[in-house]
Amino acid sequence: MIQGKRLAATAALISAVLMVGAVACKSAEIADPTPVLTPKITPASSAQPTKPAATTAATSAATSAATSAATSAATSAATAEATKSSETPSSGGGTKLTIVASNIVFDKSSLSAPAGKITIEIDNKDGGVPHNINVFNGKDASAESLGATPLNTGPTVDTLELTLEKGEYYFQCDVHPTTMSGKLTVT
Repeated sequence: MIQGKRLAATAALISAVLMVGAVACKSAEIADPTPVLTPKITPASSAQPTKPAATTAATSAATSAATSAATSAATSAATAEATKSSETPSSGGGTKLTIVASNIVFDKSSLSAPAGKITIEIDNKDGGVPHNINVFNGKDASAESLGATPLNTGPTVDTLELTLEKGEYYFQCDVHPTTMSGKLTVT
């Protein structure tokens, strides 16, 4: 009987780990870094005796470790996918980058694109709040401005088209430069 319970506990643990792994893989595919929830496994009947505390603690610890590892892997994969997906070919040739302004921050503090024509789309999701994106030829806003979108109150979407050579460029929202800035790397 004890071996049957251990077998059932082992099967439940393996099932939980496989489910966490499957959810983590699916999360990585769709770039969703939402933490994975682990279902609570309960006995089918109240007539069955409960598991010894040591078995429950071991199962809990193993499930927790597996969930943590899977969540970490999914978050890393989702972050890499989100960074990769922000760079898309532009319809007029070149590269299109998208940056979202929400809660007075940009969703990315670094962008990258190959040299050439680059279109930067700023999606201002902050209703009633003005934002723009201004790109500078240097490490900060003291350098020459290469171009900026108009300062528009959200929600709105604006685009900036630039032709850039290899190098590093600074960008910011001119209204909120302390919380909305970053680096554009052109390779």
